[in-house]
Amino acid sequence: MSSKLQLTTLAVLVSAALPAQAALYKVVEVTPGVTGNEAYGTAIQPSGSDASCFDSGASSATCEGYKLAGETRNRPDGFSYREEVPFAMDNSFAYIEDDYDGFEDYCFYQLGYATCEYWASDRWSSWYNETYSSNTPNSLAFIEGSAEKPPGAINTVINSLDPSGQPVGNFSTSSKRNEAFSAVTNSTLTSKAQSRAWASDGTYTVGSTSSKSGIGGERYYYSSAPAIWSASGFVPIPRAGGYEVDDDYYAQGSMRDFYIDSAGGKTYGVGYNNYSDQHMNATIFIGNSATPTSATWSSALIYNAQVDISGDNINSNSVATNINKNLVVVGQAKRSGGFPQNGAASNRLFIVPDASASSITASFFYGGIFFDGAGGEMGGINNFNEIVGRIDSENHREYDGKQRRQRAFIYPYGETSGVSDADKAAITARSAIFKNKAWLLDDLTNGGSESSNNNQYRIYDASDINDAGVISATAVKCSGGYDSTSHNAYCGDGNGTEKVVAVKLVPIAGSDASAIEPRSYDSTATERKGAGLGFGALTMLGLFGFMRKRIK
Repeated sequence: MSSKLQLTTLAVLVSAALPAQAALYKVVEVTPGVTGNEAYGTAIQPSGSDASCFDSGASSATCEGYKLAGETRNRPDGFSYREEVPFAMDNSFAYIEDDYDGFEDYCFYQLGYATCEYWASDRWSSWYNETYSSNTPNSLAFIEGSAEKPPGAINTVINSLDPSGQPVGNFSTSSKRNEAFSAVTNSTLTSKAQSRAWASDGTYTVGSTSSKSGIGGERYYYSSAPAIWSASGFVPIPRAGGYEVDDDYYAQGSMRDFYIDSAGGKTYGVGYNNYSDQHMNATIFIGNSATPTSATWSSALIYNAQVDISGDNINSNSVATNINKNLVVVGQAKRSGGFPQNGAASNRLFIVPDASASSITASFFYGGIFFDGAGGEMGGINNFNEIVGRIDSENHREYDGKQRRQRAFIYPYGETSGVSDADKAAITARSAIFKNKAWLLDDLTNGGSESSNNNQYRIYDASDINDAGVISATAVKCSGGYDSTSHNAYCGDGNGTEKVVAVKLVPIAGSDASAIEPRSYDSTATERKGAGLGFGALTMLGLFGFMRKRIK
């Protein structure tokens, strides 16, 4: 036997004796510190200039130490505690004022499920409680075990964490449906009938303000506008078209995220604005100064994601959710129920590679895990152009059928025109860790020394990602582990109890593309039957509502 063959044989034997690769992420469950049947991760603490947690010398204490913000639920929202209007599109308030019938009509006309009676019943009961009954708190916010409840708060949500780890969000009181809160306060803001805060850099905060409280006799028929503020300045962004009130429709707008381009002397915001026919369209807001509260603002419609396309209302609404320092914008557009695509009126995810381009056009995610007409929810994007969220993991027909199951994903988009020369190598290297393609995050938590721990979780939603690579997420947990490592494994042979929990996905130091061990699928169809399943684990499909953050 040749020495070369002997060495090759030895290498194979040694390789076989070594443990499997260690996956890319460790799943770290977070204790909420507040009561609630189910816990959801909504934001992760920014990492600033800290090193990547994928680096071989990365500190596990540092990487696991980034704080996660989250919320608990005992029942679904009546309609999203985050959104300016019901279902992110009902700016005539027609659906919501019809009580249960309106919820069922929205589901029938805009989602098309065969299960609309069940879908509406769950949400109507919550709306009834919040509007006509005891108003028992449902959404309790937390940051790594510590409750976050502003004085007088009933339901509280956290949309993001600022660079110092302070929460940014909104809460309801007995006199206002929504009141913004962040470390940046402003007297003009607090005088508004309603307000919401979405993102902050510690000096400026963006969100929206509304003309009525949304409580009592004013719960319907209010308008909102995008806004940006500092401790000393408050600027409402002009409407892009239409009027505050047009027949039965009320203008709406919101700024969800922003980036100050100091070198270029501009500020870029993203969200949605009100256009002709009172359409709510994804928008890039452009301020002509690096001092946002001194800028003159204009709105750039994001084409291909707008409501009206060639004379038809192809979408019911759209929103740009996040922007990074490379001026990459991500967002989502809800397909109208009258124009389903591939059997679903889905919430499609899109990207705009350059917010400063002369023509702004959305490209919808497609290819790999993103099939034609796939719906989901955008989570966020970091400065490495890594995008997280959730996406349909099934492609059966939803219209006249059942909701598709969804799972969390990561998409390393790679270089774009706005990436500086100094950052190109780092972005290319990070993308290579993922083999330069999108993955369901369950595929990246499989294998190696963390396999047993990670097999207790299936990752449903990824809501945020920082530059170190740590992700805030929500998972379904089977204590002790699922029956196998497959995507569709049973919990306790189908009789186990699953729980919805908030988790962080922490990169395992030194991991690279060779660590990826995709999960398989069991050949037997799986339908979970756990007696402990709550509403969230049963649906796990769109629980936080439509067009929620987000959240960065």
